[in-house]
Amino acid sequence: MSKSDGNAVLVNSLSSSLRSTLNGLDTAPSLIRRVLEEASWRHFVTPRGELVEHKTFESFVTTAPTAGLGKSLEEVIRVIGDDDEVLTLLAHEIGVTVDSLKERSGAPRLNSPIQVDARKFGSYARSGGWIFGLMVARSVTPGSDLNRTSHSADDTPAIEAKVSARRFALLAGTTAARVMRFYRAWERAAESGLVPGAETLHPGQNIELPPSDEWAEYFTKYEQSTDQREGIAQQAEAAGTSYTEAVKVAKNPAAMRTAILGDPKTADAARRALMDRLEDDSELQATMARTIAKAPELRKAVTAESKKSEQIEYVRKVAVEGRVKAPSGEMLELPPALKATAQQHFATLETGDDGILAESATEAYDAVQQLITEAIEADPEIRLRERRARLYSRLQRAAKAFEDVDPEELASLREPDIVAVLQELQQAITSCLESASGGTTRPTLRAVGEM
Repeated sequence: MSKSDGNAVLVNSLSSSLRSTLNGLDTAPSLIRRVLEEASWRHFVTPRGELVEHKTFESFVTTAPTAGLGKSLEEVIRVIGDDDEVLTLLAHEIGVTVDSLKERSGAPRLNSPIQVDARKFGSYARSGGWIFGLMVARSVTPGSDLNRTSHSADDTPAIEAKVSARRFALLAGTTAARVMRFYRAWERAAESGLVPGAETLHPGQNIELPPSDEWAEYFTKYEQSTDQREGIAQQAEAAGTSYTEAVKVAKNPAAMRTAILGDPKTADAARRALMDRLEDDSELQATMARTIAKAPELRKAVTAESKKSEQIEYVRKVAVEGRVKAPSGEMLELPPALKATAQQHFATLETGDDGILAESATEAYDAVQQLITEAIEADPEIRLRERRARLYSRLQRAAKAFEDVDPEELASLREPDIVAVLQELQQAITSCLESASGGTTRPTLRAVGEM
């Protein structure tokens, strides 16, 4: 396999990991390390057979899949997190300092006013109150994900820029919709002249607050009955779509259903929206699970997709790690030639989308399994260990099954047919004992019928 093909396996694995949610974020930093150490990003072959070359790492990161990762450099830095070794590799590659990379990650400074406010807000957001409205008003600018520091022309101290409602909610451990309810309540109070407008406040700023009993006039009255509208407003703001049009759709579920049934693109948009919502909506998760459980065709499709995903993941692990668990449970290091073949099979699967056919996944899985079987058979020592493990496993299962037989129940039944079966079993065990001991004579076991 060529160097470009080997690079492709690493690049495709990294791209797949970055698209994933949980498991991907666990593996992405180590894959980024390998891509940097081995310079795999410089040239590789895409799943469609196109040779791609990049002169800079940033070009590799920002170019759309499958010729690149389709991410921003800041997103990659956030995925790396606090792994200083990987950050050092990246900083050296692009010619900057590690500290400058951390500044580009978009995370507020440790114990900055925004982080302090977010922690307090997360603990007491349910209680309401002017102080919590102030925390949001002085820290949040709706729709902004910037975290740059602004400087004035007269060399006054720098003021930290505000963050978006989504970013503040992430730091607080709450939802952006809840953050925006506090923000809008504050703005209504500002329109009444009770407090300064949010745009005039800066992170960490303190002001004299109105009496606590007046907060309910601006929060409870307007906010507690408007969860649906606030949720739609927050999502419209995040997606850059029209709030008015979104509300119209929400008010006409029948029309929405008709559009989904009649238009594939609308149906796909609805599917993606539902998948985004599933992560945080336990009630919707339960509803979807019940729906699938009641539909045989859906259950069959889910089973098929799960099997396909497991097979693809198996091929990926063999290709990337070069190790495999034998049937006996022993971890085996694969020979270079076998690993290279597994990498070729994985490269044919990693297309950058979800359009992999189940037949293709099964074919690659079976091929890799066959390669592993051949490798085991070719090594006498491993083959012997595998035979021993398989035989021991079968004997353990047989012993467990026999342990479940109740002697008292046998005594109460005294069925001739059962006695005959046990006598045959006794003879089989005697034969196995003689074979295992090399023909040594064993004491004759007492027959069940002689009890």
